[in-house]
Amino acid sequence: MVALRRAQKVSLGAVIASSLALALAMAGPSASADITTVSVDSLRTGWDGNEPNLSPAWVTASDFGKQFASQLNGQIYAQPIVAAGTLIVATENNQVYGLDPAAGTQQWQRGLGSPWPAATLNCGDLTPNIGITSTPVYDPTTGAVYVTTKVNDGPDAARPNWYLHALNAQTGAERAGFPTRIQGSPTNAPNLVFNPETENQRPGLLLLDGVVYMGFGSTCDTPPYSGFVVGVSSSTGVQTTMWSTETSGSDGAGIWQAGGGLASDGAGRILLATGNGVAPAPGPGDTPPANLGESVVRLSVNANGSLSAQSFFSPYDNVKLNQDDFDLGSGGPMALPASFGTSAHPHLLVQVGKDGRIYLLDADHLGGSAQGSNGTDAAVSVAGPFQGVWGHPAFWGGNGGYVYMVGNGGPLRALAYSGGATPRLTSVGTSTATFGYTSGSPVVTSTGTSNGSALVWVVYASGPTGANAELRAYDAVPTNGVLNLRYSYPIGNATKFPVVATDSGHVYVGTRDGVIYGVGRPTTALLQTPPYTFADTAVNTTTNATVTVTANSSFNLTGISSTAPFDVVSPSSPVALNKGDTYTVPVSFTPTTWGTASGTLTFTTDHGTAAMSLNGRGTQPGLGSSPASLDFGSVTTGSARQLGVQIVNTGTTPETINSVSAPAAPFAVDPSSEPAQGTTLAAGAATTIPVSFTPTAAGSFSDVLTVSGSDGTVSVPITGTAVAGQPHMSINPTTVDYGIVQVGKAATQSFTISNTGSTPLTITKAKAPTGVFSTTTPLAEGQVLQPGDESSPYRADGVAGQAA
Repeated sequence: MVALRRAQKVSLGAVIASSLALALAMAGPSASADITTVSVDSLRTGWDGNEPNLSPAWVTASDFGKQFASQLNGQIYAQPIVAAGTLIVATENNQVYGLDPAAGTQQWQRGLGSPWPAATLNCGDLTPNIGITSTPVYDPTTGAVYVTTKVNDGPDAARPNWYLHALNAQTGAERAGFPTRIQGSPTNAPNLVFNPETENQRPGLLLLDGVVYMGFGSTCDTPPYSGFVVGVSSSTGVQTTMWSTETSGSDGAGIWQAGGGLASDGAGRILLATGNGVAPAPGPGDTPPANLGESVVRLSVNANGSLSAQSFFSPYDNVKLNQDDFDLGSGGPMALPASFGTSAHPHLLVQVGKDGRIYLLDADHLGGSAQGSNGTDAAVSVAGPFQGVWGHPAFWGGNGGYVYMVGNGGPLRALAYSGGATPRLTSVGTSTATFGYTSGSPVVTSTGTSNGSALVWVVYASGPTGANAELRAYDAVPTNGVLNLRYSYPIGNATKFPVVATDSGHVYVGTRDGVIYGVGRPTTALLQTPPYTFADTAVNTTTNATVTVTANSSFNLTGISSTAPFDVVSPSSPVALNKGDTYTVPVSFTPTTWGTASGTLTFTTDHGTAAMSLNGRGTQPGLGSSPASLDFGSVTTGSARQLGVQIVNTGTTPETINSVSAPAAPFAVDPSSEPAQGTTLAAGAATTIPVSFTPTAAGSFSDVLTVSGSDGTVSVPITGTAVAGQPHMSINPTTVDYGIVQVGKAATQSFTISNTGSTPLTITKAKAPTGVFSTTTPLAEGQVLQPGDESSPYRADGVAGQAA
């Protein structure tokens, strides 16, 4: 059962950057030292492209690890940010801290009122307190960090208040004119009234053109509630606007996004996603209806500061999504950098929800509902379905562009971006490990688009309680379809759907235990070891080079080693180096296969070790494929799944594609996605071919995709299994009766959920009790039970004579 989902679906917020930062964000990765908003920038790409000290070799060095673990007061759901050289951390107990970003020592602390007790609404999603759940945002023009708080300061707990605070990033002092109490009615639905008790604020805050925007949704789906966007002037503290996703008075369409921020891809433009609610009827996208449940929405900021919906997208089967609790808004929208737009679609947006379909949308004309051929979706393209996503994607612009997302009960997935007439996202790689419910959303660090420099950071959790959590880093480019795990560190109990922050060679993550971790390398690293990239080298030949490192202190260098396919000759005797001395090392690169290679050069000294990243590309004439084969696994008859393969020019001169031989049904390749005969691939370039599997009868299937070029042919084996039938959920027992329980004592009962059908069963909604009832074994939303499987017994405790 849910231990916390709706606290996030119901809490919201959205974080972006100031107008100045917005222009930088639209151009590409973060170039500033500070991380001032959720997922790095206003596009919500999660791409921090200025992190040379988070290279693969750097994070695998022996001295890379925990720099500090600071205990704070309250659970840490908001992503940490770094503003004006200060690490800002906010907690559910309405405490905000300014910490030294290198040492984690406290520079200031400010309490912002009593947090609200979640038991007021019998809500077990986020317990015991709800205070600051969304990620703050920093405005460099005012020097203030903006934070939303839910405060138990009314006549009773049923009448709390929501506030926006503005705190000096370096001192914690409140800015004049703040805090601002959030209140009133939306301009597009004056019949509605903002209810502080049942509304929650989860997405990160958005700073756009001098206004801080907040998104709201429900607390545990308790009515009355709606999705609200509220704006407050960052300079005066005056509430400028309120807008609602629903105008009919029906409950729903909350803005939750698993904490992902309200996004913006330009001045006066706000992008968001909603959950269950009144689903739009089929209709064009640029005339949005009044009620916008299960939708992606683009808002415009009008001249008077009010907001209005300009375009929307809602899946053609939005009514069924509502019925199954497959919220589109479980994922936050992510806009692609402008350089990845096309002439037909200059502004692209990625959206994914609980049903696992990945939509690539035109942010200027989102597509409406059921406006595609035969009443399908008018998306630019659709990938999947894969596992559902409770979170938001990340992006890296290297190697043609990749999008990353974490499947609920599934892997970290890499999707290659393809532009052209029909831009696409195609799954080309996954982690071998699967991520439990409540795991986090990814963030990418790199040195720009440099090959071999990028890592994908994500928090792994084993299940709903956040237990056995780890901070993990994966190589950003898959090797034969696999994302390699580069680094992991245990962090105790993770909060739900956390996002890490990265800044100046450090990674920060908060936990359910109220601990903020800082991970990195000491500032006293022995050597300056900038990464080195070799020239392209033919397979089974050798390129020699020299690399130079600089000593940061005095020590004796006793040995040097490398990982294949790189080689180095270690000094025969210790070499004494003083601070500032340089040392030149001959290194060789001998690739045994085509493609990008990464390795590590390790320096051993009498004061420890240091590491250096080595990168290169092996070449051979012709074409190659990544991955080498496609396996669709099990797919239910009547449904579809899509995977992709990258066809790569593995040589050093242009390669011409002469023909493509697609597999036969139930496999298929959309002819519009095939490279046309005569297509030329530059050296090292790739084209992605999506392959679908749509079985109509049970059985095992196999075939081959073949691509022929001017220097040879590459064949990709394809396999898949189709299963027929339906899932069926059985609950035993169907009634839980505690009988008579003495006041102050506890009794425990349990029940089990089984799949007695013939195909996998997905648990789409599960809400834990609170108050006099509680559980220590919540069920995970999105949990999949195979035929014949059953869940662990759900244990619920009751006290004080209550009966279920």
